Amino acid sequence: MTFLHWALFPLAALAVVPILLHLLTLHRLRTVELSTYRFLFDSYVQQRRRMKFLEALLALLRSLFLLALVVVFCRPVVKHWDRLFGGGSGREVVLLVDSSASMNARTAGRSSMDRAKSAALAVAESLGRDDRVTLIRVGGRPTEVFNRFGADAETIHEKIEGLEPGPARANLFAALAHIFGPRKQDEVRPNVYVFTDGQSGTWREVRDGGLERVVPQGTKLTVVNVGTDESVGNRGVIGDAPRQKLAILGLPVRLRPRVVNQSRTETAEVTVGVFLDEKEVARVPFTLKPGETAAKEIVYVPTDAGAIQGRFEISADRFPDDDTFLFTLPVARQIKVLLVNGHPAADPFENGALYLRTALSASDEDQPAAKTKAAQAATLGPSAEFVRSLDVQEITEDKLNAESLRETSVVILANCGALDAPKFAALREFVAAGGGLLVFPGDKVNPDVYNKQFFPVPGPQKEALTAAELAPPAGDPKQRSTFERLGSIDFAHPALSVFDDPDAHYLTSAYFSRRFPLKLGEPRGSSWPLAKFASGAPALVESRLGDGVVVLAAFPAETRWTNLPLKPEFVPLVLRLVSYASHAADLEVPSTVPADGAAEIAVTGTWAPVSGKIHDTHGRPTPLTFERSASRLLGQFDQTNAKGYYAVEVKGGRPNPPQLASSSFAVNVAPEESRFETVKEDQIREWLPHADLTFVNASAEQQQIHGAFGEEREIWRPLIFVVFAIIGAEFMLATLGGSHDETQMRRTLRQRLQAAVPSGELE
Repeated sequence: MTFLHWALFPLAALAVVPILLHLLTLHRLRTVELSTYRFLFDSYVQQRRRMKFLEALLALLRSLFLLALVVVFCRPVVKHWDRLFGGGSGREVVLLVDSSASMNARTAGRSSMDRAKSAALAVAESLGRDDRVTLIRVGGRPTEVFNRFGADAETIHEKIEGLEPGPARANLFAALAHIFGPRKQDEVRPNVYVFTDGQSGTWREVRDGGLERVVPQGTKLTVVNVGTDESVGNRGVIGDAPRQKLAILGLPVRLRPRVVNQSRTETAEVTVGVFLDEKEVARVPFTLKPGETAAKEIVYVPTDAGAIQGRFEISADRFPDDDTFLFTLPVARQIKVLLVNGHPAADPFENGALYLRTALSASDEDQPAAKTKAAQAATLGPSAEFVRSLDVQEITEDKLNAESLRETSVVILANCGALDAPKFAALREFVAAGGGLLVFPGDKVNPDVYNKQFFPVPGPQKEALTAAELAPPAGDPKQRSTFERLGSIDFAHPALSVFDDPDAHYLTSAYFSRRFPLKLGEPRGSSWPLAKFASGAPALVESRLGDGVVVLAAFPAETRWTNLPLKPEFVPLVLRLVSYASHAADLEVPSTVPADGAAEIAVTGTWAPVSGKIHDTHGRPTPLTFERSASRLLGQFDQTNAKGYYAVEVKGGRPNPPQLASSSFAVNVAPEESRFETVKEDQIREWLPHADLTFVNASAEQQQIHGAFGEEREIWRPLIFVVFAIIGAEFMLATLGGSHDETQMRRTLRQRLQAAVPSGELE
C-alpha cells in the first residue's frame, strides 16, 4: 500500500495527543488506611479500576480516530497485481504476448490485446536496473521484437504499445521452443510471462505433448489470462475463395459465403452482404442453429475486366476480425483461340478445321437428354461456361502473323502445310511467351519442312519447339490391317485424367487409318508422349518451350485419316487440351493467402529480369525478388501478418514495350480463431507438470473488480467508514458506559455507608 499525499503523513503525530491528555488528567491521591471503612471501599476500588480501563480505551479510540483521519487525507492506494512483480535483480525476463486474431475480441469496452499490453507494461516497469527483458510476439511464427534488452523504460513502453494482433492463431509451443531450444546449460534460466486470452488453438501443440523436452525442469512460468470468463457466442463469416482461378468477362462467377454460429445456446439470424469493389451486389440471409455452419452460392457476372477486390460481410459483434471475409478475383477477357485452317475445302467433310471448330463451339444444349455414351462423354469436358469463354477465330494460313497472334491464348494448326519461315518464327516466339499450340498435321504437311524449319529454335541453346520428328505418313485407308489404335494413354495427365474409365473404353475404340509416325529425338526432357499407338509409337506428344505448351498429334482432326472426330470423346478431348494449353497469365497471384502464410507470385519467364514489390495493408512497400523455376519466375512474400489486401506490382526487364502488371491478394483471419474455446488452469498445469507455474486470472471481469494492471485503486472511501465506526464506538463508551458505571458506583457506595454509619452521622 502506498499514499498519494505523503507530505500529510507527519500529521499522524497528532494521534498521541489524546494519550497525553489522558495521562495528564490522572490524579494520584494519598491513601489513608481506615480500618473502619476498609471493607466498605473494596467494592469501590474494583469499579474504579474498570473506569480507568474505559478511560484508557477512550483515549486509544480518539488516537485511532486522529490516525485514521490523517490516513484518509493521505489517500492510500493499493495495487492488486503486485504479487506478480519483483523477485530480485539480474534476472532474465521473457514476455510472450499472444498476438492471435482472437486477442482483438472486446469485453467491457477493451480488447484482450489492450489488457495484455497493460499487463506486460506493468511487469516491465517492475524490472530492476540489472534485469534483461526479451519481448516476443507470438503469432503463427514467433517474432522477437527485442532480445535481452536493458531496463530502458521508454523504449520498452514504445515496443509493447506497438504490438498488434495478427490474423493467424498463436503457436505457443513454437515460441517456447524458440526461447529454450538454442540455450546452453550455463545460461541464466529466464522467468517467462505468457499473456494470452487462453484460446485452445494457442495451446494446441502444448496439449499434444512434447513440451517437457523443450522447457527445463522447474522453469518459472507465469500465465496471465487477459481474456474473459464469459462464454463468447461469436458469429463469423469464414467464406470460401472463388473456385475460378480466372474469371471471364461476361460469364457467371460462383461465389460461396460460409457463415458459422459459435453460440452453444442461441440461434443466429445473419445477413451476409456481398461487396465487389465496394459495391453491394447481393444480400444473403442465414438462419443458423447453435454450432451450425452453412454456405450459400450466389452467381455474379463481371462487367469489367481487371482485378476485383471483394468481401463477404456480416453485422459487427464483439470480435470484428471475422465479420468480413476478403478475396480477390482477376477478371480476364475471353480466351482467344486462333484456328488456322490449312485446308479450307468447299466440301465440309474435307475441311481441315470443320470438326475442330464444331468442338470449340459445342455446349450442353447440343447434347441429347438421354444418357447415351455421347452425352456422358460430353460431360467429361470443361463446362459450357468454359466453351462460352472462348473467342474462336478461324483464319487461313496466309493471315497468320504477329498481329493476329496478339492477345491470343491458344493456336491450333489444322493441316497447315503452307507456313513459311516468318510464320514459324512468330509461332515459336508466341509459345516461348506462354502461348499454347496444338498441331494436327495432315496431307498438306511436309514432314521435312516441320522437322527442319519449324521445330528447331535458332540459337546456341539448341532448343526445339518439340523434340518429336515427323516421319512420312504411314497406313492405307483401304487396308484395315494397317490401321492403328491407341494402346496406352497417360491418364494421370490433367487433360486426359477424366477418360480413365476402363468400362467406357474412351479413346481406345477409335482407329487411325493413316498417321505420321513420331520419333522422339533429343533433348527428350522437354517432350514426352501423352498417348501411344498399340505399336508403341507416340500418338500425342507434349513439349515445353519457355512458358508455352505444345501438343503435337500424329494425325489430323478430320475423318479422311481417322474416325476420332466422330467419337463422342473428341469434343471433350479438344476442349480439355485447349484448357490445358491456354496462355498462362503474365502475372499469377493467389486470390487468398492463409494468415502468416506465404504468397507465391509467378511471372512469365520472358519478362526476365523482373523486379517487383508488395504493398502491405498500410501501404508500406516490400521488395520482391524472383528466382527461375522451370519456365516461370517465382517470388515469395511471407509477411502476411495483418488482415487486408496486399497490392502486387511487377515490372519486366525490357523497356520497350514496357512490361508492367499489377494485382492483389487478400489475407483473412484463420478459421479456428472464430471458435472461442478457452483452456482452464487445471488443464495448463496438466500439460506443464514440470514447470514452476503461476496462473493469474486477469480477465476482463477480474480487472473490473480489482482494477487493471498498473492501475492504483484508492481505499480512502472504505476508511471513512472505519473513521465513523471509531467515532460511534467512542461516543457510546463516553456517554453510556462511563456515566452509567460512575453513577452505579456512587449509588452502591452511598448504600453501604448508610448501612454502616448510624442515622444522621452520614451527613
